[in-house]
Amino acid sequence: MAEIRLHLPAHMLENACARMPQFYRRVLDGLAGAGARTRIVHRDIAALQAGPESDGFDLVHAAAVGRGQALILGTAYLDRFFYADPKGIFFESSTVQARYRADAVPSDRAAAFLAELHAAHVVPRRSRHAQPEARASFAGGHIAVFLQDLSDPVERARHMTALQMIETVLAHRDGRHLVVKPHPRNRGPETEAILRRLDRRPGVTVTEANLHDILDGAAVSVSISSSVGLEGMLHGVPAIFFGATDLHHCAAMVERPEDWPAALNRALTTQWPYAAFLLWFLKRRNIDARRPFLDRLIQRIAEAGGDLAALGLA
Repeated sequence: MAEIRLHLPAHMLENACARMPQFYRRVLDGLAGAGARTRIVHRDIAALQAGPESDGFDLVHAAAVGRGQALILGTAYLDRFFYADPKGIFFESSTVQARYRADAVPSDRAAAFLAELHAAHVVPRRSRHAQPEARASFAGGHIAVFLQDLSDPVERARHMTALQMIETVLAHRDGRHLVVKPHPRNRGPETEAILRRLDRRPGVTVTEANLHDILDGAAVSVSISSSVGLEGMLHGVPAIFFGATDLHHCAAMVERPEDWPAALNRALTTQWPYAAFLLWFLKRRNIDARRPFLDRLIQRIAEAGGDLAALGLA
């Protein structure tokens, strides 16, 4: 019988896979219970891109491999939702090219789902990354800028550097205050250069505050491609991205500095369908780990070229 292989980076394999997302364990247990033979292996991206091993199937953590017989797994911005995508995650996912129609999403279900997300994330001020418990307040109407610093996905997604993004926003902000938050886990030379540039700059506040406090009352959120763009939607805050993202269906986009004034105006004047988009993106395009998901996952394996009979799943 062909096997299903889960490919993980080295740090997730350490200490008996202690840092592997619990969702992945549930995936393996569910597939094994349905009749499949599964195995956890080290992720070798070059070997994965070269092609599948015989008639097996590959589940790959957070690395696009550009071929069939594979699904790419990863957290879909909020820790309850996961990609199981044939192309990749974030700006490389199949959702980038998917057609989105807000009017095709039931409004009552969308509103209930948004209320559920608001209660789970906004009310307790909870995010994927640890946030300060101390409360902070801001005057409101500000431009909330979230830095990410250098990393492989950010560098591939961005249309300009973070410093260029900051300079672009500073050059045209309609008198709005900037509230800038460095990334809580990724703060390197790029961030330090930006903070030196902003030191004692009038109309700019640099803060480590809880992102939900920053988003509360913000006019827009700005980032290269941060998950904060989606979290801002839970607050009703429009997102503006300076990099590629699969959230572009419900956001304003900036590719060149000269795009920024129009993007800011579009963000502020559009009635964004947040509830419909979040239901479509999180529950239809991705997998809700709090709901039964095995049938959907097996269907996606078949759609990605997996031979269900050979895998023991027919």
